[in-house]
Amino acid sequence: MASSLRSITPLNGDGGYLRWKESMLLLLNTVGVAHVLSEDPPSSGDGEAAKKWAREDAVCRGHILAALSDRLLPDYARHATGRAVWRAVARTYDVDTPSVSWRKFTELEFKVSDGGGAPSSFLEQLAHAEALGHAGQPSLPDLVEYTLGQKLPADVASRATVVLSDGSISVSMDKAWEVARIWVKNRISEEDELNVRAAMAEDEEEKGFMCCKMGNNITK
Repeated sequence: MASSLRSITPLNGDGGYLRWKESMLLLLNTVGVAHVLSEDPPSSGDGEAAKKWAREDAVCRGHILAALSDRLLPDYARHATGRAVWRAVARTYDVDTPSVSWRKFTELEFKVSDGGGAPSSFLEQLAHAEALGHAGQPSLPDLVEYTLGQKLPADVASRATVVLSDGSISVSMDKAWEVARIWVKNRISEEDELNVRAAMAEDEEEKGFMCCKMGNNITK
């Protein structure tokens, strides 16, 4: 348990909040106290259950506070329960609301290299776009897929389209991923082939130069 806590980088600002949050949830679930973040405590009449809850809440609160930097700790130590500390930290740093995510999604544009090829980060761009879309409209996956289809490179989108039950055309994310992976692989292969050809041309040119030089030496 101590080693798990040491592996969590103390939160010191909004830059590392998401990783900190997921790491904390993993730790709190591992030690069996994450439930106090969402469940209400037992009634005061249930003595043993109330004591158990109090111990687990204290452990939860302690772990959260221990994973805050020295700069942030004084701002949150006043909260008496694990849930109170957790919510206080979240309201400070968990500011990517659905509306913010959807705005980022609608403004996102895929970037390809100047030569028309796909950069190595294209699949990362696709993953990022999909995550933003579903964070912005978690209950409307069809809208996310349709909007994403409008943003994909044409030769990817055209191969990933499907006809929906109402007759409209959209993009299947499963097909989009399949096509995108092939698209990137093919473009990387083309680039490798061009590099090999260029290297062979340079090699042939160098061999020709050496042969010419040797011929001149023999003539002399």
